[in-house]
Amino acid sequence: MRKKSLFSILLIVFMAACIDRVMLDFEIPAKFSIVVDGMISDQPGPYTIELTRGFDIESKSSFKEYVSVKRVVISDNTGNEEELSEVSRGIYRTNADGIRGVVGRVYKLRIELLDDRIYESIPDSLMPAGEVERVYHQFVAEKTPEGQTTYGFDVFFDSNAKNLSSYRFLWKFVGTYQIETNPEFFTRSCGESRCPAPLFCSSYVLGPNGLEWVKPCECCTCWVNFFNTLPLVSDNQFNQTGRFIGVKATRVPINQWTFMHKVHAEIQQMSLSRNAFAFWKAIRTQKEAASNIFQPITGKIPSNFIQISGEKGPIEGLFFATSIFKNSVYISRNDISNQSIIPVQQMPFSDSCLKLFPFSTNIKPEYWEE
Repeated sequence: MRKKSLFSILLIVFMAACIDRVMLDFEIPAKFSIVVDGMISDQPGPYTIELTRGFDIESKSSFKEYVSVKRVVISDNTGNEEELSEVSRGIYRTNADGIRGVVGRVYKLRIELLDDRIYESIPDSLMPAGEVERVYHQFVAEKTPEGQTTYGFDVFFDSNAKNLSSYRFLWKFVGTYQIETNPEFFTRSCGESRCPAPLFCSSYVLGPNGLEWVKPCECCTCWVNFFNTLPLVSDNQFNQTGRFIGVKATRVPINQWTFMHKVHAEIQQMSLSRNAFAFWKAIRTQKEAASNIFQPITGKIPSNFIQISGEKGPIEGLFFATSIFKNSVYISRNDISNQSIIPVQQMPFSDSCLKLFPFSTNIKPEYWEE
């Protein structure tokens, strides 16, 4: 049963956004765990708490099943609290101008289920974030076992804790690149062939003389986010100086999409309390073990929830408080000395740019520079 619960945490809590949501209207048995995923930070809100049902590894269904509850409340040690609103089943959100994290304060999450079970997170202190001093990159070329050469950029950063009483961190890499597609070339089946059918979001309609421009395109240009696949945590056991030099965050691959223009590489340094640090370090250990067939899955994922009342039932996941410091750098095509290694796009993608990759948006990020 423990391995099954570990599986549910690894699959649901850490970057499981690719799993489709499914809405099922039946009572959740107490023997199945509730999985919590959320945080509060010193960055502007709103903040989101996701509540899902942990599923059995032997189950035929691996969909992410969201769970509605009676109340979800975030509070601090100074008397501030806010009841979150359910924006869709199992997804609860604060007001944009509601409660906000403050360094030095202590926060907890209270969850009241429909069957009268009540859980509270262990109070979590919001520690200072320190500083990401610089973000930089290094070009790499590697041979695959098949003899092909792959190219990319390793992204590194230097950071410091500033406060030697707090140097437990979770580092998150957020990469962004811009893509263009051609939804005006979309086609539909017509008999045994395909006929032009430009998408409504494109700039064109089909007129008597072919494609006719009518308005600016709404789905031709998108910005795609991508992330590090493993939780990257500071090794508190071996660093007593408060500085972290040359930490590798991820590798950015060079392909026809990532370097159609350039890549914005951002490092977020997120402060962690002792409990939150133990959780994320255990998650990393479990994910590394799961990817190595020769390494047994050992250890237990710590929980930061206690049950206050109701029929005893398991709860997993994490709610934590964090301060966040961000720094970033652009990696451009000019950083590639031989631009001929960038693959050429042979055929245009004739659909909405929002459908090409997950985590895409057609709204230009505020930080994006032309």
